[in-house]
Amino acid sequence: MNKISNFLKGKKYIYYIAGGVILVIAGIFVFSGRKAGNGTITVARTDFLNQVSVSGKVETAEEADLGFAASGRIAKIYARNNESVREGQILAQLDVADLLADLKIKEINSRTSDVELEDARENLEKVTTQEDTKVESAYRNLLSENLELVPNSSDYAATTPTISGIYDGVEGVYKISIEKENITLSDLTLRTFKLENTERIINEEGATRLGTKGLYISFPDDVETYKNTIWYLNIPNKSGSSYLANFNAYNEAKKGRDLAIKNAEYEYQKLLTEKNDGASSVAQAEIDKIRAEIGKNTIYAPFGGIVTNIEKEVGEIASQNETIVTLMGGGTLEIESFVPEVNIAEVRIGQEAEVTLDAFGEDMEFQARVVSIDSAETMRDGVSTYKVKMRFEMDYPTIRPGMTANVSIVIFERSDTIAIPGGTVYMENGKWFVKVKEKNGTVSREVTIGNRTNLGQVEIVSGLEEGEAVVLNPNAE
Repeated sequence: MNKISNFLKGKKYIYYIAGGVILVIAGIFVFSGRKAGNGTITVARTDFLNQVSVSGKVETAEEADLGFAASGRIAKIYARNNESVREGQILAQLDVADLLADLKIKEINSRTSDVELEDARENLEKVTTQEDTKVESAYRNLLSENLELVPNSSDYAATTPTISGIYDGVEGVYKISIEKENITLSDLTLRTFKLENTERIINEEGATRLGTKGLYISFPDDVETYKNTIWYLNIPNKSGSSYLANFNAYNEAKKGRDLAIKNAEYEYQKLLTEKNDGASSVAQAEIDKIRAEIGKNTIYAPFGGIVTNIEKEVGEIASQNETIVTLMGGGTLEIESFVPEVNIAEVRIGQEAEVTLDAFGEDMEFQARVVSIDSAETMRDGVSTYKVKMRFEMDYPTIRPGMTANVSIVIFERSDTIAIPGGTVYMENGKWFVKVKEKNGTVSREVTIGNRTNLGQVEIVSGLEEGEAVVLNPNAE
């Protein structure tokens, strides 16, 4: 691999026909390094490599020539050459003294009192919170009052347990089961189902928590009398004496909330509309316009990087869109190259590339990878090419933008492979053959071929063995 790579490095990206012929001939003789006789080569296993070699330039992933959107006299330059700047930092500015004065006046004139509007907004929030609390309280009363357990059987001798607490859940039915887990233990277990599934040991000294929504259950009789009983609790208790009153109170609370919020919102929207449609909106538009004009007269860094060139000095006149500052991003370095159309079909995003830089010589090699391929052609010296960008695999602090790069893009690489010159293979009836030299003469041998290289070599997948002699020119036999 290194032998072929070193041979190709430093070559131009244009593959002329004469150069291609020379490379094919060189591939034939370099391939095995020895002949078995006149007009034959000896089959041997070797590294099988195909790569596209091009030249290019190192550049940063981001670079920008920056200028003003308006023309005028340069009042300030805030950056220096080779200075690192952050995104959004001001780099240069035209004379904006008049604009700044106008802006200050407009801002002072536009500062009308917003107390009423702010009070109306706060009142809307306050009313909404208060009314929502009233509705929630009425709803909890509706669900929590007059709750009564219903026995699963009319044969229970025990007094019906009582329910207390404020329920903080959804409407539905609890099924309550009271059981003894183990005959050797005295504790009774209270289980709930349907609305929620819970399990808890009954507190014999006081109320026992029922579920997790704020309710408690108390047992008037000895808890043993409640063993193996089942009870149901409907929430809300629609047959309770206070249900209808609580239901009406809940509906009234909702109506009152909707009306109170509507009135508070009306007052707020009225003041807001007056503000937006009045003189204050016009003043704000004028302020925004001045700020936009200041922006046109100011150069900001579109990304973090290094200032590489400042074209003007303070006091000089800058034309609209004239380059004043050049900014290079401080991120990953890339190589921009142009691959001829005869090779571009072989290049894929993600392929590895071996790189040498003229600044360091051919002995120092860097690793990169293809990251983008232009879909549109670029004409260079009358040849159709496609721009390809490769990104270095790691950070190399010694590499600088603008360095000349020699790149070998690895198309494929095989080790311990049988490969022969492409001219030794021929096709008959849709099958590939080679002529093999044997003791009694020459015979045709069917082979299965794989990949081809730009040097004209062909991979032999099957049909040949190491040490056999293949005729170089099968048409001469």
